[in-house]
Amino acid sequence: MRGKTRLERMRERRQAKHQATDANFVLITLDSCRYDAYCDAHTPVLDSFGPWLPAQSPASFTYPAHHAFFVGILPNVSEPIPYYNRFTRQLIGLIEVGESPVKKLTYFTVVSDRDAVDGLRRAGFQTVGTGAMNWFRQSSLTSSFERFEVLRNADAQIEYHLRKLDLSSPFFAFMNFGETHDPFDYRGKTKPCPVRIQARRMSWPPVESGPVGREHDAYWHQVEALEYLDGQIARLFAALPSNTIAVVCGDHGECFGEEGYWGHGINHPKVFEVPLGIFRLDRRPIEVGQDA
Repeated sequence: MRGKTRLERMRERRQAKHQATDANFVLITLDSCRYDAYCDAHTPVLDSFGPWLPAQSPASFTYPAHHAFFVGILPNVSEPIPYYNRFTRQLIGLIEVGESPVKKLTYFTVVSDRDAVDGLRRAGFQTVGTGAMNWFRQSSLTSSFERFEVLRNADAQIEYHLRKLDLSSPFFAFMNFGETHDPFDYRGKTKPCPVRIQARRMSWPPVESGPVGREHDAYWHQVEALEYLDGQIARLFAALPSNTIAVVCGDHGECFGEEGYWGHGINHPKVFEVPLGIFRLDRRPIEVGQDA
């Protein structure tokens, strides 16, 4: 009988540590949501958890941003705030592949040769995900989840999670909400956005013309979509256990004509600046984790 490999021994140790860890995790990405749009939106539910800070996304569009998130590399703030800045303290650390935990003060460390979703599953968490964007039809993004569905609207995603999750057992839930992505549609919306906000609008080299940013009508359609999501998220948070740690962030931002740039998938400061909130649903502080 062969001896256990180093990876197998580490997995067993992590799983044993998990028995003393009472937190669940939920990751919500607000697709294309930029930080200033979050600031302009009336979002009393999300604001009540705070703080909400401008963070730097690791990528300029959905596909690479979520690959980074799924190995524990979240948007990062400049200030040395635990969990908001992973170089100060990291929320979920992945070892064996990719970037090892950049600090020893990691709330929860998982072991996997794939990604942190796989590591959480191996540590005993249910892993359930939903995504609105077509990128989530790529199995390379979703294959580590036990269950994953592409669902276009937030209320359908929330209903799916509440059906599939056993809320009495540890879980990692992921939701990518597309309402904040062009064309900024949401259930019940009556006035469509009059223009498409896509990178294909750009001439090259880009030339700014007309109203841009907060002066452009489309910007406020993203704001309205975020306000709608605030109400949907209230329903979700009310149903989840109070010991759940939530990460809510934009996966990337959006250009509304600044310097002639439109949409995302482009290198512009507005594409990389996103809102970030990390908090427990019971509003207790997130204590130093098991690997401190």
